[in-house]
Amino acid sequence: MTNTHKTTASLASRIDDATREAQAQIDSGLIQGAVFALGDEGPVTAVGWQRVKPEKRPMTPGSRFDMASAGKTFTASCCAILASQGRLDPDAPLTRYLPEHALGPSCAITVRDLATHASGFDNSKPYNSADASVFLHELMHKLPVRSRQEAFEYACSNFILLGLIVERISGKGLEEFAAQQLWSLLGMTNTQWTAPGDGPDEVEHWHPNRTPGLHNDDVCYNCPFPIGSGSCFSTVPDMLKFLRDILARKQFAQSYYDLIGSCGFAKNGARRSFGWDMTAAHRPRHCSGSAIYHSGYTGQSICVDPETGFSAAVLTSRSGDWEQAYQGRVRIMEKLAGFIG
Repeated sequence: MTNTHKTTASLASRIDDATREAQAQIDSGLIQGAVFALGDEGPVTAVGWQRVKPEKRPMTPGSRFDMASAGKTFTASCCAILASQGRLDPDAPLTRYLPEHALGPSCAITVRDLATHASGFDNSKPYNSADASVFLHELMHKLPVRSRQEAFEYACSNFILLGLIVERISGKGLEEFAAQQLWSLLGMTNTQWTAPGDGPDEVEHWHPNRTPGLHNDDVCYNCPFPIGSGSCFSTVPDMLKFLRDILARKQFAQSYYDLIGSCGFAKNGARRSFGWDMTAAHRPRHCSGSAIYHSGYTGQSICVDPETGFSAAVLTSRSGDWEQAYQGRVRIMEKLAGFIG
């Protein structure tokens, strides 16, 4: 059905439709504000409020968001860069790189299993601690609840382990590696893992309503160093550079794009590539089955469809129901694409 329901509406008309959709979500209390854009055309549109306390401040094209779990795509890219350099084997057991893990040399869980959330780990977080030694001890002693590849279960610990693997192979901190090997090469100058603290561009989020510029995820907030489960800070212009590169396939080796863009797990309706979602349930209706996308708990969605050439970033400050807000961001993407139906 790709492109079947796409109108011939002008870009300006599509942006107007998307803006009206975003404003309706603001008026209903679902989101506080939004910044969005197509990846390859048109302006960055800002609507609603970047913050409302202690005084109202409107969203701008440069507003910076806590990306929450959408930042997991950066962890995946760091791994894919190392794989493209021959330094990481996606199908090697995780204990090749983290031998201190309690699973030991008999571990069957692979790096790819972690990246597709098919490892068998659940989303419990016994490692949630501000004490680095406690954090690492509990993480390395967390055991799977089922066999690898048995089922999909979203688990932040999968990506925390991936981040540690990046650090172990590279000898650099996760943020340092991402800055040098990913963000700087793409010209992403307003993206970082460390919480920046409050500032003129930091977005106020409502879950759990911390000061703008602080991590909203409890584990990321408590942990004394950047971790691979996400909670980076970024802007729509920076995210567009990231998405455009995935479509252009020019900055990195082709194996990098093949890894993050190819389905690596498909079972019981769940489809995952290396670090990205490919499941039909939350995919914008105008996108093909090749589309990869990711969301963030505080209100972010990014999407790339190599088959149609579509890409978009819709970053919001969610103030209402998670599922309704997710579908709301999908509708904004569909309006940007001119989808009707």
